[in-house]
Amino acid sequence: MFYDHSKPFEKLVKFNDYFRPEKFVSRPRQYIIPQGWHDIIDLLRLNGVLMRQLPRDSIIQVEAYHIEEYKSLQKPYEKHHKNSGVRVVASNQLINFLKGDYLINTNQSCRRFLIEMLEPTGDDSYFSWNFFDAVLQQKEGYSDYRWEDLAAAWLKDHPELRTKLEEKKKTDADFARSPSSQLDFVYKNSPYCEPAFLRYPVYRIP
Repeated sequence: MFYDHSKPFEKLVKFNDYFRPEKFVSRPRQYIIPQGWHDIIDLLRLNGVLMRQLPRDSIIQVEAYHIEEYKSLQKPYEKHHKNSGVRVVASNQLINFLKGDYLINTNQSCRRFLIEMLEPTGDDSYFSWNFFDAVLQQKEGYSDYRWEDLAAAWLKDHPELRTKLEEKKKTDADFARSPSSQLDFVYKNSPYCEPAFLRYPVYRIP
């Protein structure tokens, strides 16, 4: 519990100045955050991040993440619960941004902080500490009786999705026995699905 100052001693202590990384993330030139995410904008300002707002509505080609998988603690800690095991899929999309949305250049002194906090797979990122949980909640859906016909038509016009559906039925017995799960699978792989659901709302410009 304390050092004995009457008996000094010397000891060699190993200096660990390296680590083995598990994940690699490239630094984008810029991030874009919609202005509605006030808590994130305020936290970035508090940490000295330089930002500018879009002067007009703009359609911009960005790299967007979709949350494929995550785990969450059951009990909160200091008003937050931890998300872990985050897996994302990136895709290039044209997104309509509004005047006043925030553009963040990563070529500034706090670039490491930006990547640590804005990349959702980061262990201490804002996504990890559940600041973005709103995108994990699906707000729109469908009625089975109406969606069945639309789903059948969509599968007919998109045989690649039908192939994915059949492959999943072969490998997942519970899925194969559940018509509602199969309908939901088609819905989530169609343009009818709510676009903001599971789409991480911080966008990258490589």
